[in-house]
Amino acid sequence: MELVPALVCALLGALGGLLVPWLIARCPEPDHDPAENPADYPDHVPFAALAARPGLRVRAAVACGVVSGVLGLALGWSWALLWLLALVPVCCALTVIDYVTWYLPSRLIRPSWLVTGLLVGVVAVIVRDPRVALWGVIGFLALGGYYGLIRLISPRAMAGGDVRLGALLGVALGPLGPGALLASVVAAALLGVLAMVPMRRSGTMIRRRVPYGPFLVLGALVAVVMGQVLGA
Repeated sequence: MELVPALVCALLGALGGLLVPWLIARCPEPDHDPAENPADYPDHVPFAALAARPGLRVRAAVACGVVSGVLGLALGWSWALLWLLALVPVCCALTVIDYVTWYLPSRLIRPSWLVTGLLVGVVAVIVRDPRVALWGVIGFLALGGYYGLIRLISPRAMAGGDVRLGALLGVALGPLGPGALLASVVAAALLGVLAMVPMRRSGTMIRRRVPYGPFLVLGALVAVVMGQVLGA
């Protein structure tokens, strides 16, 4: 049991979670697409109003602390924590935004491509293993390409933000091996299907559709943990 790294990561994650409302508030409002049917989406909540919701900062800190602690428990003192912990508050902010507004802002995702890629590259240099960086690139192309293909085949099934988020998670998961990439895809799909019943009852599901971003993030977390459990 990697209790010490779990506790350290939980503390760092909780501190990072305090930034979630700030990350949400700094996102620009999305432009209206005349080709979209408003009935296919929930009523838009301005990002500033979403960021100002009472208790969001505390809930985000708790959620990020728990997720970061799980990563520390699963990975121990792994170099992968360098980029995974940096992504936790970003993914938390994206999950909140997508769950409420069904929108994944590029303002958060695209800079995260660069930051995550740089951190993966730095680790590759430190450990003197170019395969770390190579698998980051492979993960970006694999998940970005896979979800991009789904969007090409069925635009209603996959939004552009989902594709960009999938590519970001691919960079983070790629260095952990091809199994992590595959497991994240399977886990996200299964979680999305399992969530349809409660989301339908709560009214979050609209016309047999659900926001997919939260399940991409949860699928990535499941992939990391499952990979360590199976590899143990």
